[in-house]
Amino acid sequence: MTDRAETAGVGPDQAGSAELVVDAREVSKRYARTWALKAVNLKVGQGQLVSLLGPNGSGKSTLIRVLTASTRPTYGEVRIFGQQPKNGENARERMGVLPHQSFLYAELTALENLRFAATMYGINADKDQMMEALDHVGLAHVADAQARTFSSGMRKRLALARATLHDPDLVILDEPYGALDVEGIGWVDRFIAEQREAKKTLVIATHEIGRALALCDRAVQLRSGRVMFDGPTDEYEGAVSGATVAVDLKVRGE
Repeated sequence: MTDRAETAGVGPDQAGSAELVVDAREVSKRYARTWALKAVNLKVGQGQLVSLLGPNGSGKSTLIRVLTASTRPTYGEVRIFGQQPKNGENARERMGVLPHQSFLYAELTALENLRFAATMYGINADKDQMMEALDHVGLAHVADAQARTFSSGMRKRLALARATLHDPDLVILDEPYGALDVEGIGWVDRFIAEQREAKKTLVIATHEIGRALALCDRAVQLRSGRVMFDGPTDEYEGAVSGATVAVDLKVRGE
C-alpha cells in the first residue's frame, strides 16, 4: 500500500514533482441567483486519494460536475492532465467517472452496458475483459441479466465497472457508497485500496466521513461553496472542529 507520506497534504500550492492531474483555479458556479461554488481552488497530484467532504448543498457534486465537464463553471478554469476536460482527448481517455446517478441502459444486459461503454471510450475490450470487469465487482454471474432487474446497489457496482473499464489514471467518484449494502460497501473499499496500490488518482465526494478519512490521503471540506479545509486526513477532525467553535463564538459575539 502506498505510504501516505508520499502524497498527503499536497494543497493548492504544493503540486511537487508529481504530475498535476487536477488543476481547478478560482472555480465559481452560479445557478440563477445561488452560488453553488465560490472561487474554489483545487490541485491534485498524481497518485493522491482526495476526499471531498461537506453537508448537503456544500458544493461537492457541483464541483464533481465541473471537473468532469458535465457543467461549465460560471467563472474560473479547470485542467485535467493539462487539458480542458471537455475538449482534451487525452483528458477524457485518462478519466473514469462514477456519477451520483448510474445512467445505465436499463434494457441492456450488464455485458451489453459495458460493450456500449467500450465503444464510447474507443477501446477494444473483448468479452473476456468485460467479464473480468464484472467479476471484479461481483457481477459476473448476472452478466446476461438486464440492468433493470438489478438492485440499486448492483447498478452502482455495474456503473463502477463501466467507469473503470478503460483502466483510467484518474477516477472520480460521486457518492460511491450511496444505496449500497454491506457487501457493496466492501467492494468499494477494496476498489479504493486497489487504486492506491496501483498509484492511481482518486477524487471521492462522499458523506461517509469515517471511511474517507481512513482510505484517503487528503480531505477537502466544502461549506456553502467554499473550501474550508484542505489538508492531510489525519489533521481534518481537529481543524474542522476548531473552525466550527470559532464560528460559534463569532456568532455569539464572544
